[in-house]
Amino acid sequence: MTDILFFSLAKHQNRYFKDISNVLAVSSQVITLQDLPLPSLKSLDRAVLRLDFPKLIEEKCQERQIKGKYHGVYYRLALRLEMLWVALRMQAWIKRKKPQALAVWNGSNRYCQLFSGLLPQEAPRFYFENGLLPNTTTLDTKGVNFHNSVPRDGRFYQDYAATVDLADQSQAVKLIPRKPRASGQQEVALPERFFFIPFQDDRDSQVRYFSPYIRNMRELFNWARQLNQVCGIPIVLKEHPSSREQYPDLHDATHEGLFFANGNSTQELIEKSLAVLTINSTVGLEAILLGKPVVTLGQAFYTVEGVCEHADSLESLIELVKRYPDWMLNSEVRLAFLHYLSNQYCVPGRWQDSGDTHLREVARRMEKALLGHSGSEHD
Repeated sequence: MTDILFFSLAKHQNRYFKDISNVLAVSSQVITLQDLPLPSLKSLDRAVLRLDFPKLIEEKCQERQIKGKYHGVYYRLALRLEMLWVALRMQAWIKRKKPQALAVWNGSNRYCQLFSGLLPQEAPRFYFENGLLPNTTTLDTKGVNFHNSVPRDGRFYQDYAATVDLADQSQAVKLIPRKPRASGQQEVALPERFFFIPFQDDRDSQVRYFSPYIRNMRELFNWARQLNQVCGIPIVLKEHPSSREQYPDLHDATHEGLFFANGNSTQELIEKSLAVLTINSTVGLEAILLGKPVVTLGQAFYTVEGVCEHADSLESLIELVKRYPDWMLNSEVRLAFLHYLSNQYCVPGRWQDSGDTHLREVARRMEKALLGHSGSEHD
């Protein structure tokens, strides 16, 4: 029997998971797709038949549609057969090793969802991701991004603020710049007053899964255009530095009240703006770190009353902008939210250059969660 199964889909995940496995006090194993055994007839059981193949197929086809790849009936049929074959191999491994918990990176990949779906519902899951704050790593037993376990109730942070010293959360923050895909872009002069809207990557799960009101960046641009027309305040946009999408048509539609500033640093755009309007980008969280007002336009874990505002339609966004700066924001709640992330939620240290202290903290949290699950089973 294996206590924790680490399922890896990339070399960097494999290295990191093995480093964690080496310091865990419980039994664990790191495997990849290539390590799965061939299935047997015993692998085809109720757990496999309960898997939501239509949902996984639809998610993958939506991703391929965004990328401009074929996603028709023949692809869907081949994908269903491929996932069934992989699920049977996974089930064969589960029957042999009987893992008590599953650890994956992010969890949105179809193979991760298949493995998770085959384990009993009560089995603990561990989800890893890049850290929410600089120099941190995410480890969550519920999920990542909008699915994470960070409390969403502003009253939680009001109560939390009474138990901690928030003074250290007011320190100056310097963001880590992202390397753009295209180099040599020039800085532009910024207006005295403007709202900043960062583009995201249409292919990213943050947009595909957690943006119910805006399907892509062209729709976001249209919101920005109408917002500028109605309110008259300039809107400055910046393309996502890692996006492969090109927007020549949108650049042609810009003017002095609506334009891109791809050569300017994100920190400069945040700090000089009136506020940041974002679907659910990490730029929104960076703006909260820098003390700037934020409006979310999609599903974001940091949409917490007092921390930021939220608009679920263009009309509600226009109304919010019209009454700026009279927004329902609370500096104490914001600082308590950041303190909770920094001191309670995030694992200190980046996974990319993790040392012994980081790995042992990850192991401690995983062992504690596993022990808590084991204890609840015997209550």
